[in-house]
Amino acid sequence: MPSTTPRPINVLLIGGCGHWAATENHVPAILTLQRSGFPVRVSAICDLRDPYDENLLRHMPDLLDLLCYDRPQWIQPRPGEKAEDLERRLDDAHAHSTFDVAIVACDPVAHYPYLHWATLRGIHVLCDKPILAVADAAWDVHAAATIDTHFDTLLKAHLNNPGHLFALPMRRRANDAFVESSRLITEVYENHGQPLTMANFTVTGGHFRLPEEYAFGNAHGYTHGVGALAFSSYHYIDLMAWYLRQAQGPVTALRITSHYVRRVGDYLATGQNRALEALLRPLSPEPAATVGMDRRTALAEMDFAFTLELLDDAARVHGYLTYTFTSNSYSHRQVGLQEADRAGHLPFREKGRMSQFVVDIHQGPLQHVRITKNDVVGDHYRIRLEHRRNPLIDPSGGRYADTVYENAHSASTVTPQSMTAEFLRAAAGCPPDELVASRMTHLADQTLTQRIYAAMYRLIAARHEADAEHRTAFTPSLRIDIR
Repeated sequence: MPSTTPRPINVLLIGGCGHWAATENHVPAILTLQRSGFPVRVSAICDLRDPYDENLLRHMPDLLDLLCYDRPQWIQPRPGEKAEDLERRLDDAHAHSTFDVAIVACDPVAHYPYLHWATLRGIHVLCDKPILAVADAAWDVHAAATIDTHFDTLLKAHLNNPGHLFALPMRRRANDAFVESSRLITEVYENHGQPLTMANFTVTGGHFRLPEEYAFGNAHGYTHGVGALAFSSYHYIDLMAWYLRQAQGPVTALRITSHYVRRVGDYLATGQNRALEALLRPLSPEPAATVGMDRRTALAEMDFAFTLELLDDAARVHGYLTYTFTSNSYSHRQVGLQEADRAGHLPFREKGRMSQFVVDIHQGPLQHVRITKNDVVGDHYRIRLEHRRNPLIDPSGGRYADTVYENAHSASTVTPQSMTAEFLRAAAGCPPDELVASRMTHLADQTLTQRIYAAMYRLIAARHEADAEHRTAFTPSLRIDIR
């Protein structure tokens, strides 16, 4: 039975110096709990960057407050450090502080060792998306295949540990606009048996970088040989899997096909960046730097397009889903190269990055749902939800319905901060907040999302292998079972 008196909770915060963790989500949520008297303490921060660096703290007042309250130990991963050596240092810190929760918010290519270490020791895990990324998965077929292997290992370790919590704060799946779209889809499926037959996901990132900025790592970076699929794309793949599960019908398999991939090096070779670059150079306090792009960065994916055919047991096609992502789209950027970026002192590098999407969903002839967004990242987001139903199943006579969610992320009934707080309360044995708990996503819930995501990386890598072997007219496909 959950206790009304929470147990004291010690947190290991991994990647706590990033903008998302320190400014938008985990650290503010922890501070709010502490100020309400909840017994939670961050005992250690594991990050390549020094959390006590004054240059960082100028941009992160919440992190500064947390450091003053908790005085956490800094654990710095060492360049090239073997996983077993890092685990020994984590074990030493765990023996000293006895971590109850690990919050994993570092670069996704570094997630796996921390997730595996914590899960095997029964430490509850809250992990930012994507759960896993593997360095060089955009061009190395063996690295791409490792994504599935790592997920299977994590899931097995988690399921073999009864009572272990492993959750993700998936902000779109928990957002009011998407929850309502989910309700519409489920209602038509449950009342009329009409499955999902078509959905197009079109996402544009507008994340413009000057050529030398591709050498910068951290969030939305390309330096580990993976790119935009491991960024916000995971949110949309998760929505795709979620909607499909709610109105799956006879579909038992997906045939996923890669139709298009453009990589960082390909994009820069076209010169398509030069028009905006010419406008930004005079605004740069720093002169243009020499561009020395390594191979793994040049091969990281920027733009891509996939189809997912919906198959039954007899391999009949019942419909399709599409996912396209374009990085080289409209950008709101108005600032040039910044020395603070080059020095690693500026944790928030959005610079006019866009958050734009059109999600267009059909349930055969009975329902059409469309969700759209067109915002500069960091602004008050606005999500529009439109839908129509066939007049024979709609009391309004098939009237067009249009709902706009203003300040859509911050004003949502459930936010990432409330999910972080709910997870910590659950780890402390508190009774759940039923609304927030119902919108939390757990590791086992991510199996289909993860299978699709991993398959997409395998296909992106297969395209590079075909290009290297000069195979023309190559359109790779994979079939995955979704029973």
